[in-house]
Formats: sequence, structure tokens, C-alpha cells
Amino acid sequence: MTKRMWAAADGKLEIEGKRGSFDIAYGNASELQKLDIWLPDTEQEKVPFIFIIHGGGFMALDKRDCEMAHAIKETIKRGFAAVSLNYRMTQEVKFPEPIRDIKQAIRFIKKHGAEYQLDTEKMMVWGGSAGGYLTLMAALFNNEAYFDNPDDENADVQFKIDGAIAWYPITEFATLDHQLQTNSLINKYLRKEIKDQHECYVNAMPESEENAFPYHASLDSAGSILLGENCCVDNELTRKASPIYYIKSDMPRIYIQHGSGDEIVPMQQSIDFALKANELCGEERVICEIVPDAIHGSMLFETADNYDKLFAFIHAIMD
Repeated sequence: MTKRMWAAADGKLEIEGKRGSFDIAYGNASELQKLDIWLPDTEQEKVPFIFIIHGGGFMALDKRDCEMAHAIKETIKRGFAAVSLNYRMTQEVKFPEPIRDIKQAIRFIKKHGAEYQLDTEKMMVWGGSAGGYLTLMAALFNNEAYFDNPDDENADVQFKIDGAIAWYPITEFATLDHQLQTNSLINKYLRKEIKDQHECYVNAMPESEENAFPYHASLDSAGSILLGENCCVDNELTRKASPIYYIKSDMPRIYIQHGSGDEIVPMQQSIDFALKANELCGEERVICEIVPDAIHGSMLFETADNYDKLFAFIHAIMD
């Protein structure tokens, strides 16, 4: 029996001496409605860029925390700008406000990006965990008026997302605990050892055993706090909040990576999303890669080989 684990998010990116513009307000409803623009060392007048959305269970972390810091640094190193976003969290708001903030930030950059040396002709989004969920919503919601912020000064700005990378995202709230229970039973009989180990891994919060349920279905889970009710009930609200119900034939290309050892968000979330999307689109519009043994936030996602793979996908869309 083991505890549910994830990677600790210690440390922050420093902005002193870095190229870019920082703490730019894209809205005025909250101090959290700000973004950073990290520029690579380039002479280009217009720099291609990627939106990067942090995770943290919709209640923690920041656009400069180390949870997505490696992705930001790799993005800059490989010649792209990174636009890292903060958004209102569940201490302030409930669903759908964090998603509305992401949409407002995208519109802000679409309109004003050229002022910050950004090439807004093509746009991609990348995030992990809660940020992976928000990434999928960003890739799918451009025509959904429900996700417009009422005070968005750029509400008339049209945009589309050309591609997305999502790490271990929630795609359907109602099925989370059932899938975790399935995996727990499989692990009880088939798992010989925990192979994904690293010094930065800590017990997930709230602390619980991997076979303890309810997990997401409890009212103090991140998803239930976001929705304001039990997130594992199949109803109008949980469907409204689930990316899998926004799949459409003109959706952008998406690369999802998920760990088979994830005891926070089960890998079936990504598998089911990809299967449904690819069936509807009649092609592999969504790449779903299962990383063997990887836990939630695993360092296996941060290897040089994996970044090479992801940036090959990025170049195929952005070049």
C-alpha cells in the first residue's frame, strides 16, 4: 500500500535580467489576471510563442513556479517565446471563471501581442494537470460564448488555437473515481514495484492511500471545490466542465501525455478523450502517449528526449 504521490513544486523562475515583459494585466477583476512574456535571445521582429498554463489543483501555484518552469525554459531555449498565465483560483471563484480568464488572456495577446514582439498568426497552448485541463478547454472553447468574461474589453477579438500539449489532464469529471478504483484493483494484483521514484516526489494533498475512496468524489477535492459540488456525479454541470464534451471535427491537433502510474488523474481520462476525438475526426487528431510507470507530475515528462519529441510536434504546427 502506498500514498498517492506527485512532484513537489518548489522554487520560482527569476525575472531579473531576463528578456520579456512581466506581470502584464489582461483583466481588472483580480490581481491574478496577469501574464508574463518570456522572450528568447533572437533578432526576430515577430517571435512565435506558446501559452503555458500552470497547474496546482485550481487552487495553488503561480505562472513562475517550477511546476511548468522547465517547459518555459525549454521553450525559450528552442527559439520560441513563452506566455505564462495566471488565472483566478478557487479561493476567489468557481467554475467557469478560471476558463474565462484563460480565454480573456488569449484574446488580449491576439490583439496586443505584436506590441510585445509576438507573432500571433499561430498560437499553441501547453499545460500540466489543472493546466492541462485548461489547455484542452482553451483548444476547444473559442466559439463558446459561455466562456466569455462579461468585462472582457477584447470580447470582439476572434482567435483559434492551432495546437496544444496537455500533460495528465482531467477530461471527464464524472468518471474520475471509477477509473482510479479500476486502476487500484489492477495494481493490487499486477504491480510488482513502484518504478518511478525521484527525490522531489512528495505525498499528494490531501494525503491519502492510493486505494482510499472517495477521492475526487469528496467535497474537499480540487474538482469538487472548483465545481461547488461533487464532481463525480454525471450531470449537466460536470458535463459542462468536461473537455470530452467539447470535441468537434474542426478541433486542433493535440498531443496528450499521461503516466500509467498516475494515482491522481487516471490515464483513462486521456485515452478516452483521444479515442473519442479520433473517431469523430476520422484521423489521429489527438496523439495520446502513455508514459510507462510515470506518476502525476513525473520527472519522466521533463527529459531531453521527451522535449525533443514535443518540440517536433510544435514545429510541425508552427513552422
